[in-house]
Parts: sequence; C-alpha cells; structure tokens
Amino acid sequence: GQAVKVKPEATEFTKVWQRLRRLRVSFSSGPHLANPPTVIVMVGLPARGKTYMSKKLTRYLNWIGMPTKVLTQPVSVVFRQCALAALRDVRSYLTDEGGQVAVFDATNTTRERREMILDFGSKNGFKGVCEEMTYDEVKEKFPEEFDLRDQDKYYYRYPAGESYQDLVQRVEPVIMELERQENVLVICHQAVMRCLLAYFLDKSADEMPYLKCPLHTVLKLTPVAYGCKVESIYLNVEAVNTHRDRPEVTHRLTLCGFGWRADQDFFFSLQRERKTKVCNLCSNPPRR
Repeated sequence: GQAVKVKPEATEFTKVWQRLRRLRVSFSSGPHLANPPTVIVMVGLPARGKTYMSKKLTRYLNWIGMPTKVLTQPVSVVFRQCALAALRDVRSYLTDEGGQVAVFDATNTTRERREMILDFGSKNGFKGVCEEMTYDEVKEKFPEEFDLRDQDKYYYRYPAGESYQDLVQRVEPVIMELERQENVLVICHQAVMRCLLAYFLDKSADEMPYLKCPLHTVLKLTPVAYGCKVESIYLNVEAVNTHRDRPEVTHRLTLCGFGWRADQDFFFSLQRERKTKVCNLCSNPPRR
C-alpha cells in the first residue's frame, strides 16, 4: 500500500478517511449504477428511436452525476471507417476526457459490426475481467477472486462487475412494479431470477445467491396466503447445469477493527495474503 503522512493528533477516522481518499473509494451506500468506463451500444434499424433513447439516457446519467456522452456514427457510405472513427471518439472520451459512460449511437445491426465493437471493447479494457468465463476458468486464472466470492457471494463484486447487493438495488423498482401487475412473464438471467425469487419466497441475502434456477425452465409463482407457490416447467431444451452449491469455507469476510467492510480490491491483506493480523487501513486487529 501507499504510505500516508498523518498528523499525530489525527483520529482513527481521519486516518482511515485519508487512506481511502488516496485510493479513490466511494462511501456511497447506493447501487453501483455503472463500473466506469462503460460503453452502451445501441442496436436497431434506422428511425426506431435509438437516438431519442440515447439522449434521454445520457441526460439522466449526467443529472445523477455520472459524466455521459452520446457518440454518434455519421451517415456515410464508408460505414466501417466511420464506425471505427466513432469508436475512437468513445475511447478518447473515456480515457482522456474523464467520461464514465459513452453511448454509441448507431444501427449496429450486423454480426460483423457487433463483433468489431466487442473486439474494440476487449482491446481497450471495456469488458468485465471475468466475462464469459466458466467457474473453472475463473478459479484457474483468478484464484483470489474465486476465493473471495466463495467467502461472501452476496457482497462480492467481480472486477468491473457488480454484486448481488448491487443487483438487488437495481431490481427493486421492478419488484415494486411487479407487485402492481398480474400475469407477468419475466425473461432474465439467473442472477436476476434469484433476486426475484428471494423476494417473493422470503429468502435471506445469505440464501439468495444459492437459489436453484435451472436454465430453460419457467418458474411459475402463484401468490398464496403468506407467500408464493412455485412450480417448475421444463422447456425440454438441453443445457448444462450451471448451479454451484454453497462451498465450505474456513474463513469469512470480516470487519476491520474500526468497522469497515472488506472489499475485494484492497481493504484487507488479511483476505489476500492470509498472513497479516491487522487491517491495512486502520492498523487494528480484525473484528469478526
């Protein structure tokens, strides 16, 4: 870690706060709406509202304090060169101009174009580190991240990704809307499905990440007295089993002596090195 010069009269809180400011940590208790830099790519035929949506999204994100800009591909017969030029503008905005979110407004309707954008994102670090990896691949390439996730799956956040806690806060408005509707079909990823099931089945945050949500299966929830009845309807589509049971861990994430929660990036060398007996931030013994 970096050495921080602290005045003798500084309190424990001041010491922690100074270190965190050097590490550029946010104390916001709200969800991580984005993990900058983020690129939002519009896809659709012309005159379908992409630019309108891009403008509204950008206005909202700027309003909540997240620097965002729409980068538009100019209309031209030389489409590939124009697309590459627009993507260079995206990179410049996110890396040189201090932007956090770039909205790439173009049709992007061909597979070739979308593959080009994905390749651009990979080369410039605009993709999640563990994206498209299996559990075994993450364990092999990022063993420390794999271990941290096992310790507390609800709070763990993948590098350039989000945690279940982040997801719950993003899904909350959807749940409130579902409560007002009837006969709704929700098509979603497994993590989102677990968040919804945990709410309707009254499961704890500790149980949520391990709820079984098999692929290509409709889970029908019917409200009954004091809860919901669940029926599984298999769609007869062959798929691998992606469920992973709760692992047996011998150590858990802790709170440091001053009360800050461990974070996978830097908070505790206790979690990464398994050697030190004090918190890197406040120099106090960990509190379990």
